[in-house]
Amino acid sequence: MKFRYKLTLLLIAISLIPLIILPYTLSERTKVEIKKQAEENIETMVNIKSDFYNHIFLDFRNRVEAMAQLIEENWGKGSYYNLSYIYSKNGSYPEEIKNFEFIKQALDIFGKDKNITLIYFVSESGLCFFNNAEFCKKLKEMRERGEAIDPRERPWYKLAKEKNSTVWTPLYIDLNTGKLTTTISTPVFLNGEFFGVAGIDILFETLKEDIIDINFAGNGYALLVEENGNILVSPEYTEGGKKWNETFEEWNIFDISGLKEMGEYVKNFSAGRKIIKINNENYYAFSHPIEEIKGSLIFLIKEDILAQIVAQREIEYISMFFILLIIVIAVAFIFSRSLTKPIEELREVTREAGKGNLDVRAKTKGKDEISELSKDFNRMMEELSIYNKSLRESEEKYRGIFDESMDAIYISTYEGKFVDINNAGLKLLGYTRDEIFKINVEEIYEKREDREKFKREMDKRGFLKNYEVRLKRKDGRIIDCLISAVKIEKDGKIYYQGIIKDITELKEARKMLEMYNSLIRHDIGNRNQIAAGCLELLGESKLKDEDKKLLDKAYENIMQSQKLLYKLSLIGRLGEKELKKISLDNAIEKSIEFHKNVANEKGIKISFKKKNAYVIADELLENVFSNFIENSINHSNCKNIEISIDENNGYYIVRIKDDGKGISEDVAKRIFEFGVKGKESKGSGLGLHLSKIIVEGYGGKIVLKNAKNAEFEIYLKKAANY
Repeated sequence: MKFRYKLTLLLIAISLIPLIILPYTLSERTKVEIKKQAEENIETMVNIKSDFYNHIFLDFRNRVEAMAQLIEENWGKGSYYNLSYIYSKNGSYPEEIKNFEFIKQALDIFGKDKNITLIYFVSESGLCFFNNAEFCKKLKEMRERGEAIDPRERPWYKLAKEKNSTVWTPLYIDLNTGKLTTTISTPVFLNGEFFGVAGIDILFETLKEDIIDINFAGNGYALLVEENGNILVSPEYTEGGKKWNETFEEWNIFDISGLKEMGEYVKNFSAGRKIIKINNENYYAFSHPIEEIKGSLIFLIKEDILAQIVAQREIEYISMFFILLIIVIAVAFIFSRSLTKPIEELREVTREAGKGNLDVRAKTKGKDEISELSKDFNRMMEELSIYNKSLRESEEKYRGIFDESMDAIYISTYEGKFVDINNAGLKLLGYTRDEIFKINVEEIYEKREDREKFKREMDKRGFLKNYEVRLKRKDGRIIDCLISAVKIEKDGKIYYQGIIKDITELKEARKMLEMYNSLIRHDIGNRNQIAAGCLELLGESKLKDEDKKLLDKAYENIMQSQKLLYKLSLIGRLGEKELKKISLDNAIEKSIEFHKNVANEKGIKISFKKKNAYVIADELLENVFSNFIENSINHSNCKNIEISIDENNGYYIVRIKDDGKGISEDVAKRIFEFGVKGKESKGSGLGLHLSKIIVEGYGGKIVLKNAKNAEFEIYLKKAANY
């Protein structure tokens, strides 16, 4: 054997030791690096993904709460309706359907999202407004078949009413689509009282497709878990042939071996990771809280995914060892580098994303698990960038409204430090921006105890609307203001966000108006009395029949003028009296007694059965009943007037009806509007309009129940213990 062959064999023999040791060393190093870096990258991605879904769920909350606020501020301002979008269980549609005008606008505005299947508002009376005419038609067809649905019995309505706040419902079978659905719903208030619920439906299928879109090349999956352990979203959930009125039971991680080990993080609302065993397979489990739904996002990845990657690379090392003996060290090093470089690059971009750079993207080469992970990361960053842009636009829009508003807008801490205030607020209070941040809020109150009263009301109710208070400017001038504010919590701290309206000039103008109104009414009343006295004296003289008729007509018009002046005086007294406990029986009996003689002259019988009922009202309550009795006596040609009292759900319902000619359809539609009256009526058309204003001031309402019998229902709040 020649020397060069021996040398070659010797070199090969000498090379065998490092060629074996080096690939082995590189392989072990690769295992450690892959495991460590993959854990860090996945944990960072879980955190980003959780924040991403928190943005999504928070956007749904903002939509439904903004819709509720729009309904609260505009209720009663509508003028038309479309029954194609309105439903009620009993098929009746009260006066409040006219609110369809602005409710439909709200449904269209806040329902523009591909993830929303249905958006709606249901009032406490059972009246429903939907953005989907086909679904509304479906409900009406069920009602005609005797299968009427009452939305107030659905979980989303009961839960929002019970919790008195915005809530997410457990999964249920949706009547609209027949699929698994969750609802975010929030209560709506009118004059501080619960009035109904606004809701948004989101299909489970939408959440499922979005939340488990990262499946780690088939080696893992994600779960959305509530604080109590219930699994809200799982890739294994299906409707299972259930109908809308059948119960859907969610799984709970505390009932599943392996997953219950993550319960500590879910209950404590904290982030963490563990290696757990599910169905005899080890998984990496990563958990991160999602604040908006008080739950957590759990990612599960098979432990052997990394081992598979390393095993694949080891086979390649062995192949190269037998093919290339001389250059194997360089090839092994380069190949090892090819393994770690994509992970290092992915780690770098995830770190950049963690710092807030949402434009960063990972390189995607090949079709292995690391490349799939990079693609999933890039897709997530695209979605997060879109939502972040939307969030910035919303913030800019809010800031523009905040700065340009003509009303004073402010944010303060619970302790009384201003956090922010717009230019209108600085102008109203007379401070510079530097000065306002150095003082305490209580310093702008005329009486500091009013600030404590304000805080007590906010603690009790969580919000205030048109709260009247006297404030003190920097120059010492006292101004009358209305404050509308809401209590908000952020990072465990309480803040007040509100709007201040200066009504000083308005109150002064109102005082002047009331003074002139009183003087004019008094002057006209005196002149009417003089004219009536003269007509009475003239009536005692001998007159021709034609002159007598003219005299009676003039006297009748003067009396009508006196009645009109009296009703105008009632308008001036609205809101002056403090509401208190009033005997409903006494108020009705006094009204009957006032009209008794006229009723007897016309042969009209007035029947009333006492109830020993007490309501929250004031002395003007008698005028409400007097208006209805007077209308029946003067305009209905009736022989009987029936008055009864029932009670229901915290209200006394006074029913007044007669057996006269009833109310025409044209008048019935506008019966409570100012100046509306029958063609033959000589009245002012002010009585029922005034009665409606008085009763609504008590927190009640008036409803025309039956136009044929002129049957009205007057709802009045029951006094405590009555």
